[in-house]
Amino acid sequence: MTALTPALLEAARFPELDLPAPPEGYPFQIRKGDGYQVGFTPGTTYAMVWVRGLAEDRLESCVAEVRAMIAAEGFSRAAWVVSEAAEPPGVVARLAECGLVPWEREAEGFGPRFRSMVLVSPPAPAPEGVVGRQVETVDEFVAGVAVANDAFDMSERDRKVFAERQAEYWDWQQRYPNFKSFVAVVGEEIVGSASLIFGANAAFMVGGSVRADSRGRGAYRALVRARWDAAVERGTPALTVSAGAMSGPVLDRLGFTTVCWGDVLCDVLE
Repeated sequence: MTALTPALLEAARFPELDLPAPPEGYPFQIRKGDGYQVGFTPGTTYAMVWVRGLAEDRLESCVAEVRAMIAAEGFSRAAWVVSEAAEPPGVVARLAECGLVPWEREAEGFGPRFRSMVLVSPPAPAPEGVVGRQVETVDEFVAGVAVANDAFDMSERDRKVFAERQAEYWDWQQRYPNFKSFVAVVGEEIVGSASLIFGANAAFMVGGSVRADSRGRGAYRALVRARWDAAVERGTPALTVSAGAMSGPVLDRLGFTTVCWGDVLCDVLE
């Protein structure tokens, strides 16, 4: 069993710092600033901002920098992901003073609060009749994204962007070894979807979702176990995740440990 080392705890609190930078030309792009990172997919409805530590005496100017950066890329909205371990203390309140507000509801892959969680021992296996495995074909890839789009209530604009670029995304799936997609299958039907990004100390779970009419039958558990097995095979037997209100209780039962909580804030540019 892997120990909860300081490096692994840091990877759980700030997974974006444990992950490799996307390769040149990858559809999802990263811009790094002083104590923050900005991520975005051109053409979609919002950018993402991860906060590690903002200088207290220039926090307002950092917010202005981020706003200018995302505006230059054509975005008018951003989701700020802020761990309670981020600096300075009280950073969420300071960001609120700059006009950021809590993310309103569980939608587009986010909720207003999340838990940074980590797993260092094998989770329960998939139940009988449910198979969790890595995506094998472009058709499976597209079907898995459709499940996630519905589960996360993605906007029509974001769905359209993916539909137009699905061949490009699948091509990157084949060539970029650090990002893998998974599906949960019952019979021959894809009922769940998830992704995994391999980092230096852990593998970071993203996008776990199950079709509404198939929940409560072990599909989510199957997706977790499949990703655990992939992390073990890769040589980093640990999973990290930013868990929302729906996934958190399931992950508790599978043995995940909550390292800290965090907030997702919304910033709408005027």
